[in-house]
Amino acid sequence: MTEGSSQSDRVTLAAGGRPEDLPPVTPPSAGFIVQLFLIPALIVMAVVAVWALFGKLADSGNDWTPLVADLGSGNEHRQWRAAQELAQMIRNEQLSPPRDREPLTSNPLVADALTALLRESLRSTTPASEEVLQQEFLVRALGALDADEKTLPVLADAMDQSRDIEVRKSSLMAVAAIAGRRFDKAMGYDVEKGDETIETARNPLAEPTISDAALLEELRRATQDQETVIRHLAAYATANVSGPSAIEQLKIMLLDGDRQTRANAVMGLARNGDPAAVAALTGLLRDTQKSFDKASIQGKSQEELIAAEQAYTAEQPILARNCLRAVGHLWVHMSQSEKQETRDLVSSLVSSTSFAPDVILQARGLLNQMNSDK
Repeated sequence: MTEGSSQSDRVTLAAGGRPEDLPPVTPPSAGFIVQLFLIPALIVMAVVAVWALFGKLADSGNDWTPLVADLGSGNEHRQWRAAQELAQMIRNEQLSPPRDREPLTSNPLVADALTALLRESLRSTTPASEEVLQQEFLVRALGALDADEKTLPVLADAMDQSRDIEVRKSSLMAVAAIAGRRFDKAMGYDVEKGDETIETARNPLAEPTISDAALLEELRRATQDQETVIRHLAAYATANVSGPSAIEQLKIMLLDGDRQTRANAVMGLARNGDPAAVAALTGLLRDTQKSFDKASIQGKSQEELIAAEQAYTAEQPILARNCLRAVGHLWVHMSQSEKQETRDLVSSLVSSTSFAPDVILQARGLLNQMNSDK
């Protein structure tokens, strides 16, 4: 080995090899360079782009004014897109209220734009299916607003019997939402409390939570509608409106032929703290533990019977949960004999094998409180 031998030659020869046995030295390929430099660079650029996009979205989160302007444009596609984006902003604000401005739910410009768009759509006497979907969306969006003088008149129009039933249903849910926010606050209800909580004594409100005469009249008509789904939604909304007239209407609805309507009337009276619902409530508690009675349905096809039984089975746990909540509302209004009857029914539900564990757990928690109140 000569003094001019390279270090690599020395290493190779020391290992017993010869320089001519080494692989030829080749420059790195384009693919290798791409993997080594370009792909990491693209990843970094993508991360930066995503960061910039979220920053842009955050900056534009308060930029609602163009959306309101688009609602007033003559372009239907722009109007619909703007309504959807504005509704999403309202939902986002409900999760994280703004601190530097008034919320969109109480902004008069937003209320004006949304109500004008719905009013314009309602002028169509024979709306297409797409228009019906838009009307449904808009009335539900109005349910999030706190602008009664603007929203309630157009919601009353949307509740009219001449409207599509889906629009009417959505309107009733919007009214229930508007009235419900005020009702919970006025009654002192805490939505974070457990379902099994026995409440303190409450009484129906002296005045309704909403006062628009036209809407209240439409709501009264809805409680007597021939469509059962309209009646049971109307019962729920009426309970949130409260006030003397609403309470009397709910008492009438305790005699309704539809079980869901009767149940909503019971729950509404219970939430209002009216003991008139106690007898009907114990009847519903018994019903929760009964199997479907096919003999009660006459003149139905086999398919209709199967559908009715499936609906009944699905409703039972919902009815049980609601009844348990109602017991918590009315317990302080019950006589000793009514308390004992109700306690026995809840105890029977705890021992039932027909319900999921969450219903049994709710019943057990309520029963423990009932037993401690002897």
